Amino acid sequence: MSFSQNLKEENRNLWNKILAHKFIQELGSGTLPIEKFIYYIKQDYLYLIDFARCIGLAASKAKDIESMRGWAHRMDGCLRYETLMLEDVSEKLGISKNELENSEKSPTNTAYLNHLLMVAYTGNIGENIAALLPCMWTYLDVGTTVNKIGGFKGHPVYDKWCSAYGAPEYRDLVQTYINVIEETSKESGKYMKNKMRSHFRQSLKYEYMFWEMAYNMEKWII
Repeated sequence: MSFSQNLKEENRNLWNKILAHKFIQELGSGTLPIEKFIYYIKQDYLYLIDFARCIGLAASKAKDIESMRGWAHRMDGCLRYETLMLEDVSEKLGISKNELENSEKSPTNTAYLNHLLMVAYTGNIGENIAALLPCMWTYLDVGTTVNKIGGFKGHPVYDKWCSAYGAPEYRDLVQTYINVIEETSKESGKYMKNKMRSHFRQSLKYEYMFWEMAYNMEKWII
C-alpha cells in the first residue's frame, strides 16, 4: 500500500465521520439552511487565501525550476478553480467580494490556518503537503458523496458548488498533491514520515471541526 493510502486508512474512522457530517449530508440533499452555507462560504474563502500562501511557501522551498512550476500550477488551481468558484457562488447569494475578503475568521478557522502556516514556514515540502492534503483529498470524497445523494441537483446555489468537487479537473488537481507526497515519502526516513503522519492527522481533525464550525455558525464568545 502506498504512503498516501496508508495515511488515509490509518484515519479511516475520522475520514468517514467527515463524509457523514450533517452539513455535507444536508448539502447533498439540498436541505441545508442557506444561512449555514453563507457562513461556510465566507469562512472557506478566507481559508483558501492562506491555503494558497502555504502553496507559495512550498514553491519557495522547491529544489528546481520544474518543481517550482508544479507548485505555481497548484497555487493557480487554488486561486482560480476554488476561489473564483466561491466568488461566483457568493455573487448569486448577494455577497460582494469585499464582504468575503473582510469577514472575520472564526476561532476554528484561525486555529486551522495557524497550524497550516506554521508547518509551511517551519517544515519541509513533505511536511507542508502532508498538512495540506487532507483538505484537498477529503473534498474529492465529499464531491463523490454529495453527488451520490444528488438532491442538490437543480438547486440555484448548491448545484455549482457540489458539481465543482466532483469534476475531473478537481480530481486531477488532487492527484498532483498525492503524487508529491508519494515522491517525498520515498526520500524520507522514519522520523520524517512520522512527522508527516502527525501533520496529516492534525489537519484531518481540523477538517471535521471546520464542517462542525460551519453547521453551528461558530462565533467568538467574547
